Amino acid sequence: MESKISRMKEKYKSNPAWCWLLITVFSFFLLPEYIAPFVLFCAFIIFKRQWKKEGRLAKVGNIGKLEMAFMAYMLISVIWSQKRLDTLGSAGLWWAVILIQVMVYNLARTKEKIDRVIKVLVASAAINGIVGAIQFVTFVLSVNKYTPQGAILVTPFYRYVDTFVYEKMPFKISTFMWTNRASAFFSNPNLLATFMLVAFPLGVYLYLGAKDKKSRNIAFVELVCISFGMASTQTRAGCYVIIAAWAAMFVIFIKRHALRMLVLFIPAGGSSIFALLTRYAKINIYPNVTFAPVSAEEALLSSARHFEIWKSLIDYLTHHGLAFVFGTGFGCEQTGFILENMYGLKKPHAHNFVIEIWMELGLIGIVVLGVIICYAIGKMLEIDLASHKAVLIQASVLASFVSLLVFGLSDYIFNSPKQIILFTFLIGLIQAVSYTYDKHEIQTAKDLRRIAKANMQSLIHQ
Repeated sequence: MESKISRMKEKYKSNPAWCWLLITVFSFFLLPEYIAPFVLFCAFIIFKRQWKKEGRLAKVGNIGKLEMAFMAYMLISVIWSQKRLDTLGSAGLWWAVILIQVMVYNLARTKEKIDRVIKVLVASAAINGIVGAIQFVTFVLSVNKYTPQGAILVTPFYRYVDTFVYEKMPFKISTFMWTNRASAFFSNPNLLATFMLVAFPLGVYLYLGAKDKKSRNIAFVELVCISFGMASTQTRAGCYVIIAAWAAMFVIFIKRHALRMLVLFIPAGGSSIFALLTRYAKINIYPNVTFAPVSAEEALLSSARHFEIWKSLIDYLTHHGLAFVFGTGFGCEQTGFILENMYGLKKPHAHNFVIEIWMELGLIGIVVLGVIICYAIGKMLEIDLASHKAVLIQASVLASFVSLLVFGLSDYIFNSPKQIILFTFLIGLIQAVSYTYDKHEIQTAKDLRRIAKANMQSLIHQ
């Protein structure tokens, strides 16, 4: 035991910044949102001190420079924002969580380290998933009077601590906390669903790329936990997206891993389909309750409200030229104010990241964000798919990134530090993969067609 502790100390002394990166990636999604950023700040300070001591400069890459321009515009928008404190606070969150991107890009510069960072994130997601599943099951059992109310694992996990902390804040923080939909260590089910969707394809990468049976079994168990965690949120869009992610990866790896992917569908697809059927009240999981916590009407009404929100905000943008071009100021507080006071919809944001960013930062902001997203996807498409591992990493990271963005079409995915950091983490991971793996250079549209053709042939022969 002492020798093991000694080895751990030696590893830490040799590269403390790397150890703190792993600690941050693992713990950020398990801690309350008002504590997790401070762990990131500590990690970044240690990283900067180590880099300075070694005479190295932290790099942000071209994508990072574009993001900083995007975030600078967030700060500039405080000039015309009607909610300046919200604008400053929301922009500050982005400037804080981009630190994880810088650390991942600079520290995970070998294939082994990329795998290690992914393992740590997936492990954190699995813990969230199993806690979410327990929260959901204990709630259902208690409501049906099979177990006492005291047996419920409270959701969110920090519900009472959160309530106490938010009440002590000098400004109002309103967070609706569901009891019948699991949130695990997040503040609401949609935030947990976002994490599950990002982690699932990365878990598939570990599962299909495992070098031994033990590693494969661990990855499979983690994927089961993530799948059950996704289902426990009862988030319809998330369930659809996780099934679509599985289907896309099944098609890509059907030649080599068809059986393993079919086995994975049992927990991943089965739990999501079950969650959808219960959310639409096709399966009754509350047989002993007169008024069930969920109903088909509630689910359909939620969808109708989403369309009403989108229609209202598009109407606002098309009738306000300055907002159309420059936005109303970063932060979704003004969007919520407009929805409630001009359209009679008491909703906090657009439930769509494209429309929300357009509302906040105008056409300028959404174009810059679009360029960042396209640039990131382009960096992954450059990867030379000469090896099976390269195919695995490209498909998994792209599936994770696209899953996040697709889910963002039905919910705002930049609504909390834990959501924003998922975006910046994935960008950092994309940068690290692009740096580490062999790649083709894309200079023209002709290069893109040539590379796409070569990659397709590689996929067929994998």
